[in-house]
Amino acid sequence: MKKNIAIVGFGGQGGWHGDHALKSDVVSLAGIYDIKETRCEYARSKGIHVYESFEAVLKDPSVDVVVCATPNDVHKEIAIDAMRHGKNVISEKPVTLCTADLEEMIACAKETGKLFTVHQNRRWD
Repeated sequence: MKKNIAIVGFGGQGGWHGDHALKSDVVSLAGIYDIKETRCEYARSKGIHVYESFEAVLKDPSVDVVVCATPNDVHKEIAIDAMRHGKNVISEKPVTLCTADLEEMIACAKETGKLFTVHQNRRWD
């Protein structure tokens, strides 16, 4: 069964994740959320559902995984909120600005039992 992902931040990397999700046999793209209306319009033009808020992503029971593709200074807040709302999280890199933030994210994953990982697209090359 495919897992449903929602992408938060639909810029360069978010768009990359979206393109791959649309072709995937293991995930379905539930939708995206971005603060920039131009990115939302672009997603709509591709037939992608656009959430009206990050809270709407968190409240969607069909979303299994949140892909965090925003600027790295807000990764921690997004990841922790998502895990506390029962979502697994894949964060783009660099994952945080400091190790203390990363430690908080890891602690939240342990506390909630949710998967938290960092996307390393060249890891297996």
